[in-house]
Amino acid sequence: MGSRILIVDDDEQLSKVVAATLRIAGYEVKDINDGSLAMGEIASFKPAVVITDLVMPGMSGAALIAQIRSDRGLDHVKVIVFSAKSFEYDYRASLEAGADAFLVKPVANQKMLDTIDGLLTSAMKLSFWGTRGSTPRPGKETLKYGGNTSCISIEMTRDRMFVFDAGTGIIELGRSLAAANRRRKINLFITHPHWDHIQGLPYFQSLYQQGNEVVIHGTGQGKLTLREVIAGQMSHVYFPVAVKEFAAHVYYKELTEGAFEIEDLQVKTISLHHPGTTLGYLLKGPGGKTVAYLTDNELTLNGDAHGRKRLVAFAAGADVLIHDAQYLDSEYPQRVGWGHSCLSEVLKLAAEAKVRRLYLYHHDPSHDDETVAAKEAFGRKFFADRGLEIECMAASEGHSISI
Repeated sequence: MGSRILIVDDDEQLSKVVAATLRIAGYEVKDINDGSLAMGEIASFKPAVVITDLVMPGMSGAALIAQIRSDRGLDHVKVIVFSAKSFEYDYRASLEAGADAFLVKPVANQKMLDTIDGLLTSAMKLSFWGTRGSTPRPGKETLKYGGNTSCISIEMTRDRMFVFDAGTGIIELGRSLAAANRRRKINLFITHPHWDHIQGLPYFQSLYQQGNEVVIHGTGQGKLTLREVIAGQMSHVYFPVAVKEFAAHVYYKELTEGAFEIEDLQVKTISLHHPGTTLGYLLKGPGGKTVAYLTDNELTLNGDAHGRKRLVAFAAGADVLIHDAQYLDSEYPQRVGWGHSCLSEVLKLAAEAKVRRLYLYHHDPSHDDETVAAKEAFGRKFFADRGLEIECMAASEGHSISI
């Protein structure tokens, strides 16, 4: 690996153990036990990662983080807080001050190594929680690709989590987050409020957990604001719990087509061809990698050339394109105007945009695993026949990748 790591911790015995673990993994490591010496060591040793305790003689970890982040020449240095303090206040304060990760002592060696690796590669973890369109389809015929409706998550450094759509897949995501027993800030992006994209939201456990902060991004519909749209499905007629009973801090931010900075990251939106107001999203991660999420978008056969060019420009060169591919080509003529795409048009878009990886998404509820697998195989052959190095996969529930 070769990267340099500086450990700043007054627990000399523990710092020696951590240093030994990191050296075995291939890192060049130096450890010091006085926070006041850290900036000098950073200047001379030039580490890629600083692991610091919070409570130390000479200088606290919080003060050290502040000094590192005040020096623009150290923007590339990743900071991990490694502390016995497990209070939520310290966790949040450290991340807000500029730490990239927070680990509570003691920590498993693999957890430490995975955290460092994620920071150095600026990796984003993309996970599929729901891949189905229109309605859920649980059962033995959908075990491989999943039966829950639309939801993906993207986790990044500084414990940032972006979630896209809140179909039934978000329920399992909520269970996973609750099991981790950590308060966090979640940015939830809704493409549009059709039922299969919001039906899991009332059951999302993170909304009922005190200390969480959830920012819901999306667009209003006609005269209805985004908040009114979300609250509407939770009126007493349809659901016994109202939005005012959320225990988390919940905020609503309306988006239009454009470019935004959210959590220090770039997010672009584009209007999609689907009934009602629907947004597609493109996220540029901390390492410059991009994910385009374009579900519920109808690419018409020999249709609007201008609209297609806009989409190609929007997703151009994306590391990952997730696109609605609900219909087989043979099905599409009977479903024109329903707001979803047929397979071949999605493949053409990916080829024109020169993306690196395409995920076929929003599987039709009538399609079993065998049908979805056939679409995946068709897509792979499509790119291979044209000599294109585009990886094609059918999105499957539970699948995660690092980008």
